[in-house]
Amino acid sequence: MGDLWTNQKFVLKGLDHFSKEELQKFWDGWNPKKDEPKILGIGLSTSLLCNLRCIYCYAGEKKPYKDELTLTEQKNIVTQAKNLGAKTVIICGDGEPLMDKNLLHIVEHANKNEMISVVVTNGIILGDNNLAIKIHGFNSKNVASFLYNHNASLVIKMDSIDQARYDQIVGVIGTYHKFMKAVDNILDAGFTEIPNISTKEGYILTRAAFSAVVMKHTIHELPEMKKFANDRGAQFICKLPSLVGSALDNLEFMFQANQYEEIWKYLGRYTAKRETLMVDNQRCMAWHYGPVIGIRGDVRECYTSPGSPDKKIGNIRESSLRDLLKRRNELYDFTATDSCPIKTRIIKNFKLKI
Repeated sequence: MGDLWTNQKFVLKGLDHFSKEELQKFWDGWNPKKDEPKILGIGLSTSLLCNLRCIYCYAGEKKPYKDELTLTEQKNIVTQAKNLGAKTVIICGDGEPLMDKNLLHIVEHANKNEMISVVVTNGIILGDNNLAIKIHGFNSKNVASFLYNHNASLVIKMDSIDQARYDQIVGVIGTYHKFMKAVDNILDAGFTEIPNISTKEGYILTRAAFSAVVMKHTIHELPEMKKFANDRGAQFICKLPSLVGSALDNLEFMFQANQYEEIWKYLGRYTAKRETLMVDNQRCMAWHYGPVIGIRGDVRECYTSPGSPDKKIGNIRESSLRDLLKRRNELYDFTATDSCPIKTRIIKNFKLKI
């Protein structure tokens, strides 16, 4: 009979549940360089605080800036994005979103604006009562419930389901059991208890995804990790690390850049989409359908890239989101359907160095 999970297809609410008709309507008759800007989503960065030390982290070791965006500024960005058509708020960044004391307030504000928050997280606070109380004032189970009750979806980091390997990858011994407790709390909150209907026929709608960064010592786990996610009613995403930040200090665990194209094809057997923020096969929510705002207000190409030095877009503290988008649309051809132009450029540049 075989395993039923292998045939299940999940779409994550807030990212890739958009219908093909809705996406096509976004592009039809619109000239980005001449017409008024419009977006489907907005990417927000959170504080540089992080509770893990992952061996592939694109941000590397960083401390919070003194001039990070305030909660008031973050809320204002969400409001401006809503007025430009955004339906989704992607909350990610160089740090861990759930380590940011403002995170729940941002999610609450997005919900008031009838927007879906997609929180890209390592999830550990959702299984660590002491840390949850310290940052947010209530326990991990209640933090999970708050996110659920305020219309958030979760993309949860899961790079291994082997305890020793997981702890080695995240760089903090003893973290695995907190991750597993977080999984229980996420399920108990109801993130995967959504009726099996979607805007895409034959797909299962969910509000949880597990995301794996694939390396030499974890690629063999892909079938088991996909099964772990799908058996719990969650989407499974897998991708290759960007060869920047901490990955450069741990190249013994990384695939060679010239292997990436071949391995991407292999990952296609398991991943729900090529990259974490894809909404269809060609375009990305953090590039094609909306901008990413850095934690100090700069408009970035992506969380992993501030953009070309000769194509600086500007800062939200100095211009409106509308004006920044107009400049962005003039500088970049973001209608190109390279599914991840930023990662493509990073890999190309890395190949040139070796």
